[in-house]
Amino acid sequence: MMKKSKVEIVKDFIFREIKDGRIKNGQRLPSCREVSSYLSINKITVNKAYNELEREHKVYSIPRGGFYLVDSEESLKVVQKEVDFRTVKPDEKLIPYREFTHVMNKAVDMYKNTLFGYESSGGLSSLRDTLKYEFQKDGIYTTAERIIVTHGAQQAIGLVFQYLFRKSKGKLLVESPTYNLALKLADHLGIDIMGIERRVDGFDYNEMEMIFKSGEITAFYIIPRHHNPTGYTLSEKDKQKIAELSFKYNVFIIEDDYLADIGSKKGSMPIHYYDIRKSTIYIRSFSKAFMPGIRMGAAVLPESMIEEVINIKHISDLNTSKIPQAALDIFIKSGMYEKHIKKVKKSYETKLKKASEIVKSLSSLDSSWYVPEHGIFIWLHLPEDIEAVELEKKLKDHGILVKTALEFFPEEWFEKKNRKDCNYIRLCISGVPEENIDALATIISVMEAE
Repeated sequence: MMKKSKVEIVKDFIFREIKDGRIKNGQRLPSCREVSSYLSINKITVNKAYNELEREHKVYSIPRGGFYLVDSEESLKVVQKEVDFRTVKPDEKLIPYREFTHVMNKAVDMYKNTLFGYESSGGLSSLRDTLKYEFQKDGIYTTAERIIVTHGAQQAIGLVFQYLFRKSKGKLLVESPTYNLALKLADHLGIDIMGIERRVDGFDYNEMEMIFKSGEITAFYIIPRHHNPTGYTLSEKDKQKIAELSFKYNVFIIEDDYLADIGSKKGSMPIHYYDIRKSTIYIRSFSKAFMPGIRMGAAVLPESMIEEVINIKHISDLNTSKIPQAALDIFIKSGMYEKHIKKVKKSYETKLKKASEIVKSLSSLDSSWYVPEHGIFIWLHLPEDIEAVELEKKLKDHGILVKTALEFFPEEWFEKKNRKDCNYIRLCISGVPEENIDALATIISVMEAE
């Protein structure tokens, strides 16, 4: 038997400590000096072993603060046992623990004298300035004053809904299907909803014009790129058409561009770019492709809305925490954000390419798969003889978690359509390791066994 290296001996020691419960999730590992003394191994070798564990995403480090456990072996077994296409979160291997810990420490150091004070409800001024220049790269031309920083895109959507519908008796037009939490927010606020079908080729624009022309619609909530749940992306011609119709009939566009950072076809622009009236409300997230836990988003508002939306935000939460804002500001300015996003984008594109190859080689003509080149969602239209809810249950027995589509359709949609017309499955690849994308083959085999 080959003799273990000293680095492997150190790693085995740490794994035993984890397995026996002496090191728990989030807990600091013994110092290199302590392990060196206990195992009679050079400190440099112990440090090398810890660095390897960090590269393997078992631990993360804090400058001058030691190494900390990311996941115990027991929790890793659960991840390996189940393949989760249901949850919208980045793969843990893509979360920049080390880099963001560094900028968080730097942010605390920078703002230590004002750490316990309140920031403007609109957001940290330096971050708003930074976002102004970041957004310009994507065709969103605005001033820093028109940007507000929020607790994720979801809060931004809620604030805009409250502003637009607090006195209006108009309706909210939504894509059908659409982001389920936007539907829940609208329902919670008592907003009347109308749906229009989102297709792979866009919309029926004659129908859209008739709806806008009726005068019933106050705003249209839309996800033009990397649509949730379908993964569809509108063409530039489609986005221009929507901007023109909204201008013609005085309808606000609420553009949820939550995944703008992770890439589209060359020349892809937001609707905001084509809006000559500049009344489009543009919403961005920094959670889905970056750090879910920091809950950071931003909205670009028409000038007439800014003061009142900030007042609504102030009433609900006073302000967004200063330290995560400062950390994100530093992360972007340092170039680390751009580097991280390139890594995430490449990972997603690789997984989608692999998914496309599996689907093309194995799926039958009875099912319809939409696998985009960019984004995080795969959209599966099931044949009539397979019920989405039943398939979801059977796949769970195989350790594969998926989400049926019913909750993505507005309730009024079912008055016009049979529920069988909503027989879809959404699969999210963002948190699925590349090696587990092969689970799509299992999904196909389970479907064919029906």
